[in-house]
Amino acid sequence: MNYLNCFNNINTADEAAEAIHCIQKCGETVLYNDKEKRLVLWREAYDKSPEEHMIKISKLLKIDSRESYEAADKTYNLTMY
Repeated sequence: MNYLNCFNNINTADEAAEAIHCIQKCGETVLYNDKEKRLVLWREAYDKSPEEHMIKISKLLKIDSRESYEAADKTYNLTMY
C-alpha cells in the first residue's frame, strides 16, 4: 500500500488518528514540528505533496503545540509504531 492511500476519507479525529497509524505502517515517519506547529511527514523536507493532508490531520486532532501533540498521543496512541 502507498502511504498516499492513507489520506482518503479523513473527516474526524478518529479517522485522522487511523491515518497516522496507516502512514506509519507504510514506513513513513510522522513527527511534531515546533516551527510549523503541526504534524509533518519527514519526507516533507523534499516532497511537499502531503503537506495539505498533514495540516488537515493536525487540525482534526487539534494539534498546534507540543502539549496538544502529547495529549493527542495519549488519547490515540499516535507513536505506537
